Amino acid sequence: MTTRQPARAALYARVSTDKQSKESPADQLRVCERLVEREGFMVVGKYVDDGISGGTSQRPQYQDMLASARRGEIDIIVAEDLKRLWREQAEQWRAIKELLDLGIAFVTVSGIDSRQANFEMIVAVMGAAGELDRKEAGYRTHRGLEGLAIKHQPTGGRAFGYISATDSGTGKIEINHDQAEIVRRIFSEYAEGHSPRQIAAKLNVEGIPSPGASWKRNEGGKRRDGKWQASAIHGEVTKGTGILNNERYIGRIVWGRTKWRRGAADSLKRTVIQLATPLQSYQDERLRIVPQDLWDAVRQRQASVMRSSSAIRNSLKSKSGRPPGHLISGLVTCGVCKGNYVIVNAREYGCATHKEGGPAACSNSIRLKRKELQDEVLRIVREVMLSPESVKYAEEVYRAGISRSKASSPKAPSGAALASKEREIEQLKGMLRAGTLSPTVAQAAIAAAESERVSLTSAQRGKSDRQESKVSVMLPRMADQFRVAVSRLPELELLPSEKMEARAMVAEILDGKPSVVPQGEQVGLRIGSSIRPLLRAAGANVDNVVAGVGFEPTTFGL
Repeated sequence: MTTRQPARAALYARVSTDKQSKESPADQLRVCERLVEREGFMVVGKYVDDGISGGTSQRPQYQDMLASARRGEIDIIVAEDLKRLWREQAEQWRAIKELLDLGIAFVTVSGIDSRQANFEMIVAVMGAAGELDRKEAGYRTHRGLEGLAIKHQPTGGRAFGYISATDSGTGKIEINHDQAEIVRRIFSEYAEGHSPRQIAAKLNVEGIPSPGASWKRNEGGKRRDGKWQASAIHGEVTKGTGILNNERYIGRIVWGRTKWRRGAADSLKRTVIQLATPLQSYQDERLRIVPQDLWDAVRQRQASVMRSSSAIRNSLKSKSGRPPGHLISGLVTCGVCKGNYVIVNAREYGCATHKEGGPAACSNSIRLKRKELQDEVLRIVREVMLSPESVKYAEEVYRAGISRSKASSPKAPSGAALASKEREIEQLKGMLRAGTLSPTVAQAAIAAAESERVSLTSAQRGKSDRQESKVSVMLPRMADQFRVAVSRLPELELLPSEKMEARAMVAEILDGKPSVVPQGEQVGLRIGSSIRPLLRAAGANVDNVVAGVGFEPTTFGL
């Protein structure tokens, strides 16, 4: 007698901010474990995202859990409630459909179970409620902050030169006198004729920490190194950003100059909307750092710089903005500081951080000829990433993904007709149990529906096999076309729109930005790649079969 193995369960917990109880993830996991014990599941993984909104899919542990699902390592996902998994309906339904295709169920302690008939209706209502609740929370937060601004009370946020109300010990914003000296120095040097780039380089040489050097930042942020950048000093006059434009330094407190608009499909993606006038502003001389005459002198020099450069700016303006001027612009980074490699003169690329902040900001002074760097990137794409060995690897990955998908879902992949037939069979069985239909009639109807389901299953499996065979034939052909296209790029006079399309194709193959890496007296170019565009061009559905696969980054000598 074969013993049935318990379903392999992944537990998921999430809290939105660090202001929530630190015990909250443990509490969620505890009630999930209670459900697992009751249902007889076997826990094979626990995933916790702490301090991340459910309105985005960019959650590390959530993505790890989905990757485990795609590898066929779990059978069911358990969470406290639907809001822990999703608070944005686009990602919710995308993920649900993917899980159903993979044959993976999800259940919540609050009572949602994808194994039950008509669960979609409950999920639709709960998902809409969760998304609405998230939007209302944002409105209430904004309303509360405006109330504080009206009362001339701190509304949060940090500014160089000040101690926040949270850290000051007085409950008020206070001046940080050490940083205030740096602010006055920046204003004085700019008014005397020094450029923001010169000022930043000098501050870096002296080892003076930049704004935000000690603040908590997201992993991977570029400005975790404490180095000054010219942009932090000059900012944008019209938006009030940058040291030289912060009106708080003359005691004018402004709230509501801009507002954030969250992305509809991803709450981490935000658009800054500049308002015509701030919603609230008031004067607080207690917080003044810069004397009025020095502030006015800086304003006069800024106006002079704007007038002298107006001819250049006007010549660069276009209705659609400035497209990248070169084929690999924006596609290469510095291997030391992770900043972008940009055009530093008419013929060469160099590290933007080194250019803007000097050697103390980034030690990478390597400059590369524009054409030589471009040709080398394209050569590596053409001869390594699109080589016959790469094509063979892509085919192997695709076939392995198809095999995993079939193994994790013994039934055929669910299509609309097949799903409808499954529901029909369940309804007939329910009517038989309830006595609504006689056993003779019910059994005959069930047998007929089962026969139709077998036919649908066979048809779908045959379609899958044909698709797999087609991809294997098309892969080498598509690789040849890619190679020809890449080899011709340097020889073509491309229109701006064509150049952008070519850059997009190269960027997708590169699967991330190559980086220039100093290697003693030599220079290396570190590049990774993805096989997804190659599979997609060959007609493969890579979304549910292949996730994050490609070649590990390799360093090539220049």
